[in-house]
Amino acid sequence: MGRPTCYRCFRPEVGCFCRLVRRVENRVDVLIVQHPRERKHPFGTAKIAKLGLSRVEVVRAEKDLPDGELRVPHREVGNAAVLFPSRDATVLEGANPPSLDTLVVIDGTWSEARKLLHITPWMRALPCVSLNPPRPGNYRIRVAKNPALEVSTIEAIAYALGHLEAETAGIGGLIEDFDAVIDHQISLRSGRFVPRVRNK
Repeated sequence: MGRPTCYRCFRPEVGCFCRLVRRVENRVDVLIVQHPRERKHPFGTAKIAKLGLSRVEVVRAEKDLPDGELRVPHREVGNAAVLFPSRDATVLEGANPPSLDTLVVIDGTWSEARKLLHITPWMRALPCVSLNPPRPGNYRIRVAKNPALEVSTIEAIAYALGHLEAETAGIGGLIEDFDAVIDHQISLRSGRFVPRVRNK
């Protein structure tokens, strides 16, 4: 028999981080478009978004069988924007952030995200918004080439929602919970595991 598994975060029970992530009743829908390689990664942070946000959906790009090219299922998203640093992107740190119903976030490396945006007509038709992260990425489980600019998917979502709906209770706590999850995973790897329970 395999190791006992938590079927919420899909981690072995000893590495389960569900209790570390508090639920946020976000107003803006978050649509995560996930590259297939991220789906297979044992510690993708889209899982934290699914645990922590009440309004979130993950759409996975898949390879089309006839030609082997990636395809992203179509979504009707209405008043939406893609979180991607294009040349004409609106920087969310401005005094008047846009009013959005849906934030589309691409889960993948820079090159993967760029490709998914390029091959997906309904995403290309949307305006882009971008971020200036307030701190270097803290995703210490995976090495970033440029930590000052490259942040994890959950960090990007938390920072973006912090501008789009700053009034929502618990938005700032998403970063705290992400940090706690990273500490938890690193402690498991080092053999110095000390269970941590966040206050709800």
